[in-house]
Amino acid sequence: MQYKRFMRTVNITGLALVAAAAALAVGPALPQMRPMGDVAAHTFHQPYGVETFGAFRSIMMGGDFSPKVRLADVMAKHPTTGVGALADALGEITIYDGKLIVSYGYTQPADTSSASAALLAMASVDGWQSVHVASDVAPEEIESFISVAAKTHGIDPTVSFPFEVRGSVGPYVMHVNAAPTKGEHGMGLPTAITVQDKGDRLDSLVAGIYASLNLMGIATHGGERTHSHWVSLDMAKTTHLDRWGLRAGAFLLIPKLQ
Repeated sequence: MQYKRFMRTVNITGLALVAAAAALAVGPALPQMRPMGDVAAHTFHQPYGVETFGAFRSIMMGGDFSPKVRLADVMAKHPTTGVGALADALGEITIYDGKLIVSYGYTQPADTSSASAALLAMASVDGWQSVHVASDVAPEEIESFISVAAKTHGIDPTVSFPFEVRGSVGPYVMHVNAAPTKGEHGMGLPTAITVQDKGDRLDSLVAGIYASLNLMGIATHGGERTHSHWVSLDMAKTTHLDRWGLRAGAFLLIPKLQ
């Protein structure tokens, strides 16, 4: 049975909106850093140095929360943005503007120096260009909004790239992994015991990866182009965003043109 505990939500103000369609294509994949697990579960994509460890489909279909890479090794590479899950389904991992934020579903261990990721997608950029969100963006329009904004500002939406958000999100549904289910896995079955939250508005930072077609099911859930995490304004807490919209007034950050 899936454990649910609703965390305290925070009211916020304005956010963003409007969306449209997008196109995509497959990008090259080359191995780089040696992961702790299967080498086939590690990919590297240019531009933006998008690097993945583990695969969403392995978690969804097989409950594979085994360690793939140590967080200390990851941060030694100074990534700008990253999203993922802790090994053993203990929590969530986010890298926002180069800062590592880790949240545990239950009590944080006394020693976190050897923490590892079961899943991680990360990227590096030299800087951002800011896109003002003029009106609310519904959750079902988020991916097309990001794609169109990227294309409009010179970013190829057929390749993987990182993005960030500063502003208000909503409506939203989010969770933090807390423990493995120790049960069966597969379509429609829970991947982990989670602590969940939902609401209409929340002051937020968001880190995410927009994935090319060949990274769907690896960096993202199958059939989805984005993997996004919420970060508290003090950058102390993070969650996985299952569903989220933008409110007018927010800012979408996409890579600066090289």
